[in-house]
Amino acid sequence: MDSNLGGTTGNSAIHGVTRALGSVMLQRIWRHYETALDYTGGAAVYSGFSKTFNQVHQLMGEERILWRTGQLALRDSFSYLPEGTFGYGSFGGAGAYQSGLGGMGGGISGGAVGGIFGPGQFGSLGQQPRITNSAVVDIMESLTPRSSVTLAGGYGLVHFFDNNIVGLINSRQYSAQAGYNYQLNRKDQVALVYGFQDFHYPTVAGSSYFTHMTHVYYAHRISGRMNLLLGGGPQLTTINSPIFGFVRRLSVSGRATLGYRFPRASISLSYDRYNNNGSGFFLGATSDVARFQVSRPLSRLWDVSAHVGYSVNRQLLPATVGVTAHSYQYVYAGGAAHRQLGRYFGMFFSYQFNDLMFNNSFCTTLGPCGTSSQRHVASVGLDWHPRPIRLD
Repeated sequence: MDSNLGGTTGNSAIHGVTRALGSVMLQRIWRHYETALDYTGGAAVYSGFSKTFNQVHQLMGEERILWRTGQLALRDSFSYLPEGTFGYGSFGGAGAYQSGLGGMGGGISGGAVGGIFGPGQFGSLGQQPRITNSAVVDIMESLTPRSSVTLAGGYGLVHFFDNNIVGLINSRQYSAQAGYNYQLNRKDQVALVYGFQDFHYPTVAGSSYFTHMTHVYYAHRISGRMNLLLGGGPQLTTINSPIFGFVRRLSVSGRATLGYRFPRASISLSYDRYNNNGSGFFLGATSDVARFQVSRPLSRLWDVSAHVGYSVNRQLLPATVGVTAHSYQYVYAGGAAHRQLGRYFGMFFSYQFNDLMFNNSFCTTLGPCGTSSQRHVASVGLDWHPRPIRLD
């Protein structure tokens, strides 16, 4: 059940949603090569809503070429989803919807500069299908037993369909990253990282911006139990606006992550601050993003999890498209319980609350003007996981 499927700012109505999803994963490992493909697809059928049907597709692929002192990795993540990815899939039993690319190889600098290669969709309003694609190539080479360097480049895009609620903004992104890692001891590592982002907006002529950033990072790891990453540094943003011309801004960006595994539970915390495409609402944004997740098995058959996400997003470029606000906050919070019904079957129950809050009133085509759009989603479902099939 969904209390605000259309993302209205005023009175909302409860609608029924039926989702049918399937997934398949292929993994092949050779001596010097590794290949992985992961596809999830299906449909959502709505009851009593203006739109009756939405497709869901997500395909992630990775190819690694390994040699004695390093590796080359090619990654691509494609999705066609009815909503943004921040918190989407925490309800409905499809956590794989957290679209994006995994951490790159080569020590902490491989994935250190936050989510600069990701799609940057920190907030969603209503059912607005969109294509998101992120492609990254990165290479790691060990210089000594303790030191290594990494280089990476990426391209990403977000394109909205049925764009009739608030006029969401399409974007294109080019990113690059270079890093040097040094292993201090078995548990500690440091890195120096440079990152670059270049954003363009095809439907808004003359609007673009790029960012240079330099970060210093420290990582501490206790094998099998705790992982800690801390770091950040300055970033210089150059904005090209048809209204104000070229403007330069100096600010800071960075990230912090903590993962801890207890004997019968695990938690993860993360915080990121960096520039992104604006999530379709703005021509670029600076976002502060925090996530928390905890999971625990209750018995041999039951396990539970809880999750919270919060983002604050501030507009970078002024524009006459998108929403009229200058900043917004988005929060999601919920939990899920899963029970194994047999060797291959399971049942899940979940609930999630979402709240999208703008600093100024905005209007949608589906309802009255306002500053906030809230949503409650409760789900119950069945899942089937067959055993892996060996192909050779």
